[in-house]
This record gives sequence, structure tokens and C-alpha cells, in this order.
Amino acid sequence: MNNKIIQALVPVIAVVVIFESVMLVSSLEKNNTSTMVVNNVTPVVTVVEKQKVNSFDVSFSIDETQMKIGKKYKVSVKLMPKDIYNLNALDLYVKFDPDMVEVSNLVSSKDLETPVLIKVSDKKNVVAMNYLFADKEGAPFNKDREVVILTFTVTPKTAGNSSFEISTGDSDGDSVTMFVDKNTSEGLFFTSNKLDVELIN
Repeated sequence: MNNKIIQALVPVIAVVVIFESVMLVSSLEKNNTSTMVVNNVTPVVTVVEKQKVNSFDVSFSIDETQMKIGKKYKVSVKLMPKDIYNLNALDLYVKFDPDMVEVSNLVSSKDLETPVLIKVSDKKNVVAMNYLFADKEGAPFNKDREVVILTFTVTPKTAGNSSFEISTGDSDGDSVTMFVDKNTSEGLFFTSNKLDVELIN
């Protein structure tokens, strides 16, 4: 009697063992799959670049762009603030070709204090003007109020084409035009134009 019962239970036990084994293997595969999915997730980092806001427009002004050799011409550099700013310092550098033109008679703005430096540097091929404003509140520049920051005289030396432009730095990292904000002590972003002239006999 006992042998018959045992013989009847053996197939049942075998089925149960096989079923448990299948469930265990299935469970392990699910765990491995979950681990792989987690390991393959790549975190996405969004970097928000600080937007550059144009604070000043810098432009050249001249009566005529065709110049005769030996004759003198007046060039002005103008600033147009796009908002209200107070500056701690202002460094302005104008690039030119000393082989083509002579630059002289530098005059700074009558609306600002005297610059600490204003000169022509033939070695660097720039007109340099530097302000370090003494007022602790900085020098005020009002929105849409144009300032003639610099004027100078140009005398053509030889025929050809030449140009003037605002320097943003040379190969040595010098002659960098900057407008230093009083509140942040950072340089403000600006745009500028290029003055192309034709030198004739």
C-alpha cells in the first residue's frame, strides 16, 4: 500500500520541483534585466549658457571714406549704451595700419573725466585710451544717450585701402577693449563696426 502511494507521489513531486526551478530561473533573468537597464541609463546634464546681452554699440564716424594723401581727416568713436550702466573702468583700443596712415591729435570725451592714458602706439598699431573712474558710484552711461568717447586726426601716407576697428585683443593678449561694470566688476558685451577707407593721390 505504501509503495503505491509513494509511486503516485513521485511524478507530482517531480512536477513541483521542475516548476519551482523554472520560476527561480525566470526570477533571476528578470533581476538581471532590471540591473542591465539601470546600468545603461545615461544621466543627461543640461548646461544653460549665460546669454550675452549687448550693452554698448561702438561705432566710427567720419565725413568721407575716401581720403587724399597728405590731407587731414577727423574720425570719431561713439558709444551708444543699450541700458543704464555705471562703469568702474573703460579700456578702448582702436587698431590701425601705421604704414598707411598717421594718427594724431587724440581728444577724449568732454563728458567724462580725464583718462589715465591716451596715446598712439605704433608698436602695437593701436590708439589706446584707458579710464579708471574715481567716483565710487562709477561713471554713468544712460540708455540711448550717445557719447563721443574719442576723436583723432588721420593723415593718409600712401595710396591703397586701410581700415580702423575696435581691438578685442592681440596675439599677446593685450589691447583688449573692455567696459567694466561697477555692480558686477565684469566686462560688458559690446558690438562694433569697422571703418574701411580708401586712400588716394
